Amino acid sequence: MKKYAGLVFVGLCMLQGTANGADECIETINQGAGTVALGLYEQQCATMSFSSGIITKDVKYNCCGPSVAIRVNGNDWNKLIGEGKLDGLRYQKIDKSGSNYTLTFRKVVGKEPTTINGEDFFK
Repeated sequence: MKKYAGLVFVGLCMLQGTANGADECIETINQGAGTVALGLYEQQCATMSFSSGIITKDVKYNCCGPSVAIRVNGNDWNKLIGEGKLDGLRYQKIDKSGSNYTLTFRKVVGKEPTTINGEDFFK
């Protein structure tokens, strides 16, 4: 039961925000290149993409609602997906290879994670 409490808490945190007009809450901010990776985990807005600048980068954020960063036990994740208990959950998958990051927005439909556009993260 305790392992589900964290998931419920995260879900409630994510439900606090409401989506605004799509163009109003998508922001591009020029920031120091060294802060982009840290922002993937610490910004309240979901990072959608960023440029390849060396000193500064243009970072595109979806600020249509609040988001949180969590780390999930892989066995628990697979179990909950298999049981269909994560249907409707929207999340961002961040893959790192060397110094490169790949950002993918996903939504669980039934028992299958599907890729969605970053602009649809709060819809």
